[in-house]
Parts: sequence; C-alpha cells; structure tokens
Amino acid sequence: MIFVFDLEGPLSPMDHAAEAMRIIGNKLGRPDFFQFFQMLSLYDDELTLEGKPGYNPGDTLRLIAPIVSTQLSDEELTEISEEAELTPGAKDLMTILDPDNVYVASTSYQQHALTISKRLGIPPENVNCTHLPKYRDFPYMNRLLELFEKYKTGGMQSVKQDLDALFWGEMEYDYLRTKVCGGQRKLDVVERISKERNVAVSNFIVVGDSITDINMLEGVRKAGGVAISFNGNQYSVPRANLAVSSISLMALWPIVDAYPDVWDFVRRWNYSQDKLKLLRTEIRTYFEEHGLKPKYDEVRQSNIEEIVTRQKEMRIAIRKEYGELT
Repeated sequence: MIFVFDLEGPLSPMDHAAEAMRIIGNKLGRPDFFQFFQMLSLYDDELTLEGKPGYNPGDTLRLIAPIVSTQLSDEELTEISEEAELTPGAKDLMTILDPDNVYVASTSYQQHALTISKRLGIPPENVNCTHLPKYRDFPYMNRLLELFEKYKTGGMQSVKQDLDALFWGEMEYDYLRTKVCGGQRKLDVVERISKERNVAVSNFIVVGDSITDINMLEGVRKAGGVAISFNGNQYSVPRANLAVSSISLMALWPIVDAYPDVWDFVRRWNYSQDKLKLLRTEIRTYFEEHGLKPKYDEVRQSNIEEIVTRQKEMRIAIRKEYGELT
C-alpha cells in the first residue's frame, strides 16, 4: 500500500501561495491581495475547464511565480510555512503509516512542501512539488493590477479575455516557465512511483481535495486503487471513488486498518447502527477521545451533489477562508 497525499488541505489547511500574496500585498500597501489571488485562482479554473492545451490545474502558481519570486525571499516563504497549522490528525496518522510508503504530490512551492513534510516526518526524497524560479523583475505587474480593479467590479467574465491576451499573447514566455506539480503531473508522479517501487497503481491510496488533484484521483480510481476526496469540493468529489468528510485526517486510520478490504468496511460502517463497534479497540478509543464521527461515502453519480455539500461544509470548517479557493 502506497500513499500519495496532496499537501494543502489534507496535510495543512493553509494555502501557502494565497498567504504569500497577502504578505506581498501588505508590503505594497495593498490589503486586497488575497482577493487578487482569488481572481487568478478562478482564472485557473476557467482555463482548466475549457481544456487549454498545455495548461494544468494549479498553474495559478505558474502565473504568480514572478510576483512571488521578486517580492519574497526563500527565508520569508519558509517562515510562512513554519507558522502554518497542520491538519488535525495529520501528525498522528503519520506515526501509523510507514514513512517510506508515504509520498507528497503538491502544487506548493518547495519552501512550503518541504517544510510541512519535514514537520510530519515525510522523507524529502518523497516530496514532489513546484520549484520556484528566480526572477529579477516582473514588468507586467501594473497591467495585472489594472485588470484586478476591473475584476473587483465586474467579476471574472469582465477580465477573462484581457487575462488571456496578457498571459498568452503579450507576456514573454520566460515569465511562464514554472512547471507546477498539478493536474496531469500529479498522476505522472503516481505512475513514476509505481514503476520505481514495482507496485501496481491499484495498490495506491491517493488523497486530494481540489481541482489540482482531479487527474490523480481519476487515474487511480480507474486503475482500481483508492482515490479519496478528503473534505473536497465539486471538482475532486466526482473524480474520486471514496469521499471522507471529517474534522481529522485520522478518519483515514480505519481505511488503513481495513486495507485491502476498504469497500467492505465502508459498507458495514454505513449500514451499522453502532459504528464504533466496527473499530479495533485502539482506533475506537482514539475516535471517542477526539469526538470523531467521520462520514465515508462511496462516490456514485446519483449522490455527488449530497456528498459535495457535506465535503464543502467540513472543508470550510477546517480550512476557513482557504476553503473558498478551488
């Protein structure tokens, strides 16, 4: 059993890039820069949904890379990560899993992905993430700020064409060279690990929660593995085969304990009146002490809307403002 985790959401609630942009905004006297990041995050969704060639979900970090690189040092980016909370239960779960079998596939810049992974005891060689290039300048900032003002009054559709023209017409390609570990690249990570470890993808458990995880979730689901949307959204749920909604990542402990009979456990859990009796004493005691009442849903087309509602509620409860980002 090989685990591959998305980082932001499953392992840490904070969106590192959004927080970096907020800090940059404070430096520039622009307290609205979290909203600026939201604009580019929504633009990322638009490009993903329209299937723009060569574009991967999560490439928001490709678009903002020159801004982040010119405004914040490596030390500042790492400091943001050091102050980030961990998802409840993440540290406890890592003590149960074999660290050699735990991997990360994250859109996060390396300063965040490596820092959070180190705090959780995940080996750095198992961390796959986005490497932030070094830039000396970014001459398109004023143009982006002009479009941001337009966006604040008219929404995404008022600036979509202008953003297209800027990023894919006016802007020199060098400012777009960042390769983000999102979308298809996350599935590529799974397939590479499968070959290196000689473990079939059907023996993988992957955990994601957003649009950046859709290829990884769908690929593992189709291969017969366990693809978990953990407190996800309308993008992650339909691509998964198991939705786990919980205040703690330790909700995955019974899944680990039941493996490979995951689906048998999920069905017994959902039909049982006294669910905790299905758990080993050690797990039951942990659930009782921490007040855990997770929901395990097999994802079917007929119940997606209901699951998404449940996942989003838990997503906002844990990730708060970051939960609004897709």
